[in-house]
Amino acid sequence: MATFHDLRLRRRELLDELEELEEAVAELTAILHESVEIDDEQRSEHHERLVWLQRQQAGALVVLSETERVLLTFGTDGWNDE
Repeated sequence: MATFHDLRLRRRELLDELEELEEAVAELTAILHESVEIDDEQRSEHHERLVWLQRQQAGALVVLSETERVLLTFGTDGWNDE
């Protein structure tokens, strides 16, 4: 069983991971919307990468949600303090 401290650390890691994924998604989205000079193969590769990143985001959100749910079982006093 994970400890309260372990769960708080995992929550922070997940939030950091989500931030990185969001930045990568935003960057790829900008490339796909703004760049008319990339060929179809590159566009397809970028799109596949974007879909993969979005799946990673969804998975991280599920794990974060479950982590926060378990943290709530410890009580709400101070679990959000960093």
